[in-house]
Amino acid sequence: MWERRNRRADRKKFGGASVAAFAVLVCAAPSFAQTAHVRGERGMQRLVDQAARRSPMVQELIDRLQAQDVTVYVRARAFPQLDLEGRVALLSTVGGHRYLVIELACGRSELAQMATLGHELFHALEIAAAPAVVNAATLADLYSRIGTKTGDSGGRRTFETEAAAAAGMLARRQLLTSTRHAHGT
Repeated sequence: MWERRNRRADRKKFGGASVAAFAVLVCAAPSFAQTAHVRGERGMQRLVDQAARRSPMVQELIDRLQAQDVTVYVRARAFPQLDLEGRVALLSTVGGHRYLVIELACGRSELAQMATLGHELFHALEIAAAPAVVNAATLADLYSRIGTKTGDSGGRRTFETEAAAAAGMLARRQLLTSTRHAHGT
């Protein structure tokens, strides 16, 4: 009986210390509480995480976006244009923080979606680097300056940049040369 009471007393004594130590760790390490600036929606977080593990370039883009005034949502979407692999769009601006969405074509291989993610993350970084981009008109102005117009139908102008195309190709190469097992996926 005595031994059991001492264990209870020890639990009470050290239980409080554990809670205090946990509170100190949480307060001292704000990175634990930091919210991701690149977020997968509806099951896409697994694809984002896997692409980051398998492609150093994708991981670098995610890290760079983390330091920007943007939040990027990633989701899959069925596009009416069969040749469209993905796109990025500006959703809104609230208090100087911009919200973007990357849409990746459904029905593509995981490799194709991850490579497209690298391409579109680069576009997100281009947008993040231009604080004047706050609506569709200023987004179109940015890409008319830094990109090449690739389409204009149904009121939608589309653009491409050489740098984003190169980022997509680099991501694809890195993804092809990585192995799922070597990178923990």
